[in-house]
Amino acid sequence: MLAAAGTCPSERYDEDVSVRHVHDGDTVKLDDNRSIRLIGINAPEVADHEQPAEAYANASRDQLRVLLAKHDNRVRLVIGREAEDHHQRMLAHLFLPDGTNVQATLLASGLASAITIPPNDRYSDCYQQAERQARCSKMALWSGKIPNIVELDDAGHGFRVVRGTLKNIHPSSKDLWLELEHGLSLRIALKNKPLFDMEHLQALIDQVVVVRGWLQPKRNPGQGDRFYMEIKHPSAIEAEKNAVKC
Repeated sequence: MLAAAGTCPSERYDEDVSVRHVHDGDTVKLDDNRSIRLIGINAPEVADHEQPAEAYANASRDQLRVLLAKHDNRVRLVIGREAEDHHQRMLAHLFLPDGTNVQATLLASGLASAITIPPNDRYSDCYQQAERQARCSKMALWSGKIPNIVELDDAGHGFRVVRGTLKNIHPSSKDLWLELEHGLSLRIALKNKPLFDMEHLQALIDQVVVVRGWLQPKRNPGQGDRFYMEIKHPSAIEAEKNAVKC
């Protein structure tokens, strides 16, 4: 089920541009050779060299191609407060000429996951609602259960949405570390700590939570350590009972 044209709308646009190439569900290249990374979502990775495509990667890419082709590959941009990522890609929200929010459409189809990276938090709540629509309908990425941390391969990496019990919180003057079962550590960097409510986080201890972000194997792991994930926004951690509520 696609998001309606009025979902997550914009009253103004920064640029009207044309897309030359769709790399995957969250990255496109414009006619002027600029690369655009879509703000607020993560789409599965397409095949790259020896890495096979992730589940639904081709479907996500192909839906984006179809959406754009219906409008002669013309889109409108709303550029993020942080306008460029570390790969020198422009960060933007994409809209079709009829006002359809591209990110919301992919999310509502279950072909992308919502992720908020400050300071680009515009539409964060709206994108989460679009994703919830897909989760409640068990579409595509949400057709199965959210995996438990223990089910992950030790070599696992990349963007993941996983669940597990929050066991402890280790505050410090700098980073904040959250310890989950089965060897997953979450880091909240100093610059993002003010976004998080410590009372709310403390209330999650001993609860099953759903977390999302880029998973990495732990470097020089201690006993029982397996994975590391940095979370940058409160929407990246949620009590499971709320995450699966429809």
